[in-house]
Amino acid sequence: MITVRHPSELGHLVQEGVKLDCHFAFRDYVHSAPVHWGRLRVLNRIELEADAAFRLDHESAMEIVTLVLEGAVVAMADDLGDSLLKPGDCHVVSTGDGVALATWKTGGAPASLLQLWLLPEEDGGAPEIGLRRNGDRFGHQHALLASGFPADDPEETDQGRSGDPLPLKARARVLRLTLPVGGQAVVPTYADRCVYALVVAGRVEILGHDADVGCGIAITGCETVTVHALEPSTLVVCDSD
Repeated sequence: MITVRHPSELGHLVQEGVKLDCHFAFRDYVHSAPVHWGRLRVLNRIELEADAAFRLDHESAMEIVTLVLEGAVVAMADDLGDSLLKPGDCHVVSTGDGVALATWKTGGAPASLLQLWLLPEEDGGAPEIGLRRNGDRFGHQHALLASGFPADDPEETDQGRSGDPLPLKARARVLRLTLPVGGQAVVPTYADRCVYALVVAGRVEILGHDADVGCGIAITGCETVTVHALEPSTLVVCDSD
């Protein structure tokens, strides 16, 4: 099954200095909104004005993955420390038993970011954060940003490089694909898994379906997902059970 969701079908929320495009039910976007796709519970594109902040209160049992697209953002979660995030950086807040306050704040310039919220395999545990600076473990076209599979853990291979994926408490992978016009990427998966791809930039063809910037593509029942770039394109892909 393949479903393309166009930007006009998404939820669009506005608060002071913050705009959100929501692919799944979130805050006031609940009417006819899908609730999740596999373990992917939230996928929001967030636009922040200068000196604006996006805040979350009392979140628990969630893996919050943030990927900065443009600008700079300071990420803060309780007393776990502050992280300055720049384009290409990936940040994970594993909320565990609960985070009272998490904030993503801009300075004197606007910023754009993506957030993916994943349901962990098990609830509980102390909150944790992780930071992956802009790096590329698998080459320009295929970057694994975060993973819940032990085989992808840099500690398992004793590599520990800056481009290694951040650990997740969910059986999921979050990838970034960057393709030139005419380029192709193949993402292996399993037929019983749920793949969700977001076209961040450009225009692509996925398994016979065209998708422009801002489109989300929900896929299941496939053992490989092949992406063809019709323009220079960037995608973020979540593969989960």
